[in-house]
Amino acid sequence: MAAVFANALETIAELSTSHALQYLGPIWVGVHEQLQKLHRSLVFIQPLVEDAEERQLTDQAVRYWLLLLKDAVYDAEDILDEAKTHELLIQRKAELSGRLKSKVHEFFSLDHNPLLFKLQLGKKLTNVNERINELIEEMHKFNLRAVENNIKPWRSRPQTYSYAHESRVIVGRDKDKEKLVQMLTRDFFDEKVAVVTIVGMGGLGKTTLAQLVYADERVKNQFEPCIWVCVSDDFDVPKLAGKIIHRVSGEICDHTDMEALQQKLRKELGQKRYLLVLDDVWNEDFQKWDALRNMLLDGEKGSRILVTTRNEKCSRLMGAQNPYILSVLSEESSWDLFEQKAFAVSAPKPPTMVEIGKKIVKKCHGLPLAIEVLACVMRCKGREDEWQAVLENATWKLQHTKNEILPGLWLSYVDLPTYLKKCFAFCGMIPKDHDIEELKLIQFWIAHGFISSENGIDMEVEGQEIFTELIRRSLLQYDCRLHASENRRVCKMHDLIHDLAHFVLQNECSALLKSSAATKIPIKPRHLNLHVGENNQGDHSIIHNQVDCSIIHTVLYCRRDYYVLSKLKFVRVLDLSQAHIDELPASIEHLHHLRYLDISFTDIRRLPESICMLVNLQTLKLYCCYKLSELPKSITYMNSLRHLLFDNDRQFEAFPAGLSQLQNLKTLPGYTVGDDAGNNIGQLKSLNLFGELALYNLQKVKNADDARKANLGNKQNIHTLKLCWGKLSWGPNDECCSMENAEEVLQALKPHNGVNKLIVSYYSGKQFPMWMREMQQFQYLHRIELFKCKACEQLPPLEILPCLEDLSISEMVGIKHIVSNRGGNTQQTFPALKFLELKNMENLEGWCVQEGREANLSLFPYLIWMSIKGCHKLTTMPPEIFTSS
Repeated sequence: MAAVFANALETIAELSTSHALQYLGPIWVGVHEQLQKLHRSLVFIQPLVEDAEERQLTDQAVRYWLLLLKDAVYDAEDILDEAKTHELLIQRKAELSGRLKSKVHEFFSLDHNPLLFKLQLGKKLTNVNERINELIEEMHKFNLRAVENNIKPWRSRPQTYSYAHESRVIVGRDKDKEKLVQMLTRDFFDEKVAVVTIVGMGGLGKTTLAQLVYADERVKNQFEPCIWVCVSDDFDVPKLAGKIIHRVSGEICDHTDMEALQQKLRKELGQKRYLLVLDDVWNEDFQKWDALRNMLLDGEKGSRILVTTRNEKCSRLMGAQNPYILSVLSEESSWDLFEQKAFAVSAPKPPTMVEIGKKIVKKCHGLPLAIEVLACVMRCKGREDEWQAVLENATWKLQHTKNEILPGLWLSYVDLPTYLKKCFAFCGMIPKDHDIEELKLIQFWIAHGFISSENGIDMEVEGQEIFTELIRRSLLQYDCRLHASENRRVCKMHDLIHDLAHFVLQNECSALLKSSAATKIPIKPRHLNLHVGENNQGDHSIIHNQVDCSIIHTVLYCRRDYYVLSKLKFVRVLDLSQAHIDELPASIEHLHHLRYLDISFTDIRRLPESICMLVNLQTLKLYCCYKLSELPKSITYMNSLRHLLFDNDRQFEAFPAGLSQLQNLKTLPGYTVGDDAGNNIGQLKSLNLFGELALYNLQKVKNADDARKANLGNKQNIHTLKLCWGKLSWGPNDECCSMENAEEVLQALKPHNGVNKLIVSYYSGKQFPMWMREMQQFQYLHRIELFKCKACEQLPPLEILPCLEDLSISEMVGIKHIVSNRGGNTQQTFPALKFLELKNMENLEGWCVQEGREANLSLFPYLIWMSIKGCHKLTTMPPEIFTSS
């Protein structure tokens, strides 16, 4: 809640600058007094809100007052944002005057009269001031106390967290794991395909225990395939069958025809001893379970289905003979888990704090989730009085709340600094059991102003630190197996923690349920989540008819009923991905407060030039918009834009001239070099880009001096670099492979030494540059792809790279050997390589230039996968590979 105050106060400060007054001076006359009144009210009430937030769990009157206050401050923030946006629109009008035609000029013919805008703004500010003053008067009866312990920077807290997958809740669960492994691998069951269930209340660690069993080598050796499916509360049989097929075959299966599904599933699982994990099952409908079970019976005898559920009735319904009832942790194991998380390794443990800690642990009643989350809170508290305050908190007296929020989890929320509270609570917008993507979530946070831009640190970097802090506090659960190789983090949120986040966000968020379920509409929601599963059968009219859409800030999963867009006056986040549209609805260009727009997976063919009037837009997502061939010229005026996102393996024919004007741009997956000064490679010089960057049409770079204008060496935040001498990164592209200056251009495109993925395609030089021969340059490189560099006669010394795990070399007809180094005493080459692909290497004859040298080398000591195709002259294998085959 205090976070909303911070946003409003920051906006007031921005609107009071001389730069803002240059544009808004005439409007502020007569309004300035109301603005200052709002500022004084917010400053007065802000320190008291922390106490109100803590008390809202136990005091419904405080909670209701807090909801009314939050609503009023949101309205104030909207008014202030309206003024700020008006300033930006005036500036944009001045920038575009005489430069762009038709649509943009038509737009301004609809602009409001400045005098009318001033009157409306003053009236709105007066109204919201009166509401806040009334609430301040009412507040006195609650005797709220000022709380300032949350204002200290969280960065000063010790960052000692280290993610260790197997240790998360394994404390005290060794016997449970061994028993379950035995039930799966050795116990006898009458059924051909037996069901084993783990039953227990939320927070006991059922899913984590199932993950540990699933990863056990004894289980892996006995079952093939092993399949993991998260079920949650939607036991949709066609959807689950499709997920199982996808996990086994890798194919996307979105059939709803049961006959086709059962045939495909029987084919994939027939005569195989498989293990299927169905995690978090709530189903109590036997007919649904029976329909799915009948499709799973063709597996080999000994196949197992492992189920986790909170519901004993569900376990019986699924036919589990001996359900495994998971109990709470013992007092000893509870303390071991708390101690492991609350104290740094080898750090002193003051006896008084140990004594207090054991009393805190008792209040968690053996629930691993509560113990772990609270231990992460205590790790940040170094004083005895801070530990004592947690122990004596009144929340512990509330063992069972109406909202079923565990006291230990509530205390972990109360302990969060303001800037973490707002970011954590927003996670309640993401549906349960869905992946939470770090970059997407950070873009949401930035769009809503949760991350300040005042401290000189990139907001994206700040967002990454906040995301890490939520992981460190165990409020998000990071799975390193998800997208780890793609330099992006994906997390899950435990159901009980999701309930906590949703409780905090409850009256701000409206989730559309299926038409068969009752949809509860909050008083004045600010966020709409229209996700209802793959079939999207929810009744949107329930939302549209009962919600004041003019105050909505977020709309996720909007797939139809686009008429509502014209009502979204203050929307900041709009997700139209997968919508059935081939053009942007006309109303979108009037959504001036929009910060985040996702139109991925649509058939949109063009973006209107008037899109530049989205003066606040920070993120524009265009993934898989395959019919979109060009960007509007006006995009170069969108100076709020931070992330222009599209597939980096496709390019637009040309980029609009003047991309360098987008000084806030952080993400640009690809750039097609043009012939003119306005779209040459020098347009990238001053852009501080993050993540992936693919450069196409490098044959249009004139010389080394021209290439150096890209300034790649100073782009320290680029982790993936693709360099292509042509319009395509893969496929037929031979016409662009004749270029005399390719070698000097590639030498001048030297990146910083932190790049961990490099792709070079259609390079026409005979040799690679010096920087590709330097071990220091590639000390962090994990993956290299070299494709159709046909003139190259020798590979760089890739064998010395210490971190190279993945190597792909294709259609390089000039290469005869993989290892070209003729000297040196290195006995072990490719010390970290795990994956090797060699494809259509027509003249590849051997592994080492020096004849017989491979016999004395350990070429691939850690190789786990190799594919060799179309290498007809290669007649030998490395000795250790041959021996092991």
